[in-house]
Amino acid sequence: MCIGNQLSNQTLSISDIGDYVPGGVMVQNLGTMVNSYMNKFGCDILRKSSEELMQMGPEYFARYFPPEELKFFRKELLLFIAEDDPNSLHSFLQRVRSDVHTEYKWYFTTSRIIQSPDDSISPSLVNISVPLNMLSSTGERMRNLIENDEYMRKNFCRFGQLSLREKEIIKMIVEGKSSHEIADALYRSIHTINTHRKNIIHKLGVNSLAELIKFAVAFNLV
Repeated sequence: MCIGNQLSNQTLSISDIGDYVPGGVMVQNLGTMVNSYMNKFGCDILRKSSEELMQMGPEYFARYFPPEELKFFRKELLLFIAEDDPNSLHSFLQRVRSDVHTEYKWYFTTSRIIQSPDDSISPSLVNISVPLNMLSSTGERMRNLIENDEYMRKNFCRFGQLSLREKEIIKMIVEGKSSHEIADALYRSIHTINTHRKNIIHKLGVNSLAELIKFAVAFNLV
């Protein structure tokens, strides 16, 4: 008998296996959308006991998850829940923070609906979340892709403010060319090139060559 069926038939409790899972395990009552269980891994990440998390009610979501992402995930989860298929899995990437004073970190989460043999009891949603840095090199590549995507979204407006000439100069700066070399290559005065460099720094808000290289790589300027 699979673990899912054993959980549904209550021959096995989630608390019996929760602490053996290498990640956070959370169970939500779909009738109230209140936590009914969190394993030790998850409690350590969130710095609260399972009982304390249960008592938080809806505040739990506002405290640990980005509000702008909650709207999207809630919509996707509602569609998944509406399918009411106990054999189906819903996987997604989400950000979680330990408390209001820490930064969000990425987790790979998989959810499954567990039905109760008692029709008067609402089904539960079991979520298993694994930090991306605990996954294999594939997880590391996923994390890098996500971070690069975030960086591009944050800086897309700045990229749009650059002229074609400024993009060309950024490429040459990153390649290691001096202002004199750039001026010679573009048949422009050194004064014109230095003015372009100042405008680039102002538009991008960069303070070092490393930051400029990161921008150039993100937007395929090199």
